[in-house]
Amino acid sequence: MTLEALQIMQKPDAFSCGMMALVGSIWGLHGPAVKCAFEAGFTFPQLVFGEYLVGSLAFGAAVLWQRTRLPQDKRFWSLLLTASVIGCGVPLFLFWAYRLGPVSIGATLLFLYVPFTQLLNFFVTRQIPSHRELVSAGLVIVGAAVAADFLSVANAENLRGAPFAVLSALCFASFFVLTSRLGQDATPAIRSFVCCGVGGIVLPVFAALAGWTLLPSGPPPGQVVLWLLGLGIFGQVIPVYLMVHFGPRTGSALGSILTTTELPVAIIASGIILGDRVGSAQIAGVLLVLTGIALPYLRSHQTTTTTIAL
Repeated sequence: MTLEALQIMQKPDAFSCGMMALVGSIWGLHGPAVKCAFEAGFTFPQLVFGEYLVGSLAFGAAVLWQRTRLPQDKRFWSLLLTASVIGCGVPLFLFWAYRLGPVSIGATLLFLYVPFTQLLNFFVTRQIPSHRELVSAGLVIVGAAVAADFLSVANAENLRGAPFAVLSALCFASFFVLTSRLGQDATPAIRSFVCCGVGGIVLPVFAALAGWTLLPSGPPPGQVVLWLLGLGIFGQVIPVYLMVHFGPRTGSALGSILTTTELPVAIIASGIILGDRVGSAQIAGVLLVLTGIALPYLRSHQTTTTTIAL
């Protein structure tokens, strides 16, 4: 049975869009910081687990302080728990992609989450993305490929990790689509706590099966605390909170494009912090990504009619 309903689709406010772009920018700074942590003696699983742990503690304390009641809606919990489990696949699959091939290949293929988000939205809403959104996704992917010099390093040996990077992108897109449909049934602290808490449970299980060591043994204890606290706040607490709070306001399609600010910020930060070379290809790629980010938001206000299936 179907019910025709008329909905007024307002363009997301500039502040919400800015916050989603800030999420990507934080992740862009997070990448060079993780590389520095590798040089300090950490492994990727140790950092991811440490970030989930810090996020769980921070959001858990916020939930206890707010003393808010938990939602009773079963649909909300099914969506949130499913999104949390799927979200764990983003770092896990990306870790395997980085182990089997160059980081540039995995990082570029991760940007497939933009068209994947549009595709998943089409299956859920039966609405075809606008021409601007399609062009925007294309610009973002091409820009990422140019900035990472994808074509020059893509060969059979380097593409061994490609399937895992694609799976990471699919998990990222699924997380976007699911969390954008949570509505306002719970505070951002509760939703963020569940996302980080589930990750803190799932990752040790995978670590045990894969034989990964989650306890850092190289750096001194004091450095371990400082590294994990800093990366946890900027890798999980701030971006996850902003995403679950402002993601529903922008929608998953626009939100996924806005967070691609990660690439230009990562390239600039790598050049400043790590001394990586930033050439004309990287600059051209950044400009393409920025154009793709801006394009969907430049559309005029309009109303659309949607069909809601009951």
